[in-house]
Amino acid sequence: MTTPVVALLSALALTGCGVGNAVVGVHDAPAERTDVAPLNVDGATKVASRVLDAAVAARAAKGAEAGKAQGAILAGAALAQAQAATKLGTVAASDPLQKATDPQVVAVSKGKAWPRAILVGTLDEASKTQTLHVLLSKAPADPFKIHASVPMLAGTSVPAMGDLASGAPLVGADDKAGAPIAPSQALAAYAGGLAYPKPVANPAVGTKDAYANALRTSAAAQVKSLGKLAYFSQVHTPSEAFTLAFRLADGGTVTFGQLARRDVISTSKAAKELVIPAPYSKLVGKTKASRSLTITSLESVVMVVPAKGAATTVGADEQMVSATAQ
Repeated sequence: MTTPVVALLSALALTGCGVGNAVVGVHDAPAERTDVAPLNVDGATKVASRVLDAAVAARAAKGAEAGKAQGAILAGAALAQAQAATKLGTVAASDPLQKATDPQVVAVSKGKAWPRAILVGTLDEASKTQTLHVLLSKAPADPFKIHASVPMLAGTSVPAMGDLASGAPLVGADDKAGAPIAPSQALAAYAGGLAYPKPVANPAVGTKDAYANALRTSAAAQVKSLGKLAYFSQVHTPSEAFTLAFRLADGGTVTFGQLARRDVISTSKAAKELVIPAPYSKLVGKTKASRSLTITSLESVVMVVPAKGAATTVGADEQMVSATAQ
């Protein structure tokens, strides 16, 4: 028997100075404060506006020009997603970096050391979708680039991050500090909870958000379509290299991360072959597979890890990367 494969549903400057003793009108150099943000709101807003405008132009570029333009203004998870979208020609009209919008500064990293980060939000008036962007400068000579750009899920919010002038500390991927779990642990637990058909539940991380629900709905539809002719599995793997987090006012974190998802459909003994849907057959180069079809996607997520209670996902986006068949 030949079994059709249904298309997978898309889831959706405030520096103070210490004054030394005056000697004949000459003062000591001002002592640099490390307990404040390196940029004030106006400065951070100007940087964000410039970078986001440049990112819009980079996402609109094509071919070799796109690669150069994107690498100059994007990095980390944002660059990986942009490169995949450009390669496949699947940049959606609703992509948050497809048109310029006025940024609102949510937080600026604390202290004068590097890396330095700016967290901004934008609003797409047409869809009423809010997007969170992380701009990061890793060294004095490194310009700010967008490292993450993730649409927020409907009905979600980010808790207070403290005084903008004071800045919000950046948090290491493995730093638990005032939160129940570290950013990397939250992402790993979320990835485990999304697995199919055997999710691994973790009471410290919730998986009842809109994105997780959409994935479960998609998996159920896939399994129903395949019946006894094929098996479906889904594995999510977090990328530690792309983890970024800010400390919340309550001691928790708002964590940005990226997961790599592998959807695998494999034939059972009752099936002769898989019929590959058009969107994937173009990537694979054939319309049928005798053993399996594997689809790889990138999932950008934003999680809120409170000082008390379970972590929740407040933002998510996905981008298909590749498909292979055997």
